[in-house]
Amino acid sequence: MPGSTAKLEPRLAAVAQEICAPTHADIGSDHALLPRYLLVSGRVQRVIVVEKHKGPWENSRRALEGLCAQVRLGDGLGALEAGEADSLSLCGMGARLMVRILSAHPARLPPRLVLQPNDSALPLRQWALQAGYALVNEQMVEGFWRYSILTLERGACAAYSGLPLELALRFGPLLLKSKHPLLSAELLARRQQLARLPQVEPVRLELEHIEQALALLQGF
Repeated sequence: MPGSTAKLEPRLAAVAQEICAPTHADIGSDHALLPRYLLVSGRVQRVIVVEKHKGPWENSRRALEGLCAQVRLGDGLGALEAGEADSLSLCGMGARLMVRILSAHPARLPPRLVLQPNDSALPLRQWALQAGYALVNEQMVEGFWRYSILTLERGACAAYSGLPLELALRFGPLLLKSKHPLLSAELLARRQQLARLPQVEPVRLELEHIEQALALLQGF
């Protein structure tokens, strides 16, 4: 079936599992593989895709032609109205860029967010705590890198209870509590990389955090 999960790479398939809503917004979709899957599979009734540049906007328009979709040329949440979407996804960007997009129009944020950064999710976890979003699910999937996927909903967050906050923000409270095997693999690989570097203060500090996280994983 066009747009089936088999057509999505693992990180996008994992994001899709977290989305089921009447209207979903995807920011920076490019070829619109995720929105197309969501529509064809029936996980959403309508999608709004926002692209900042004309090339990706044209790609998304072609991919979603004939489906219940709007493709808008605009800058992030600035192209949405408050309350227009029930959920929102941001995928394949740096976490700090995602934070800037999410922070630019807080009144336009929907109640559910699914975020897949291409680097450390630490800035997103910090932002979510400050913005009043609870971390309700965390995933890690293999791909070009090991990707983290965060699912957030408005409300109080209990995910960090029972964990040192600094470690939980850095490595993911739900990944730590579930002893996620990919998190263990990521920590061990990073420890090996750091051990080959000159042991200056930032390297020593990161190694210390990794050792603490590995000890937590062994202790649960």
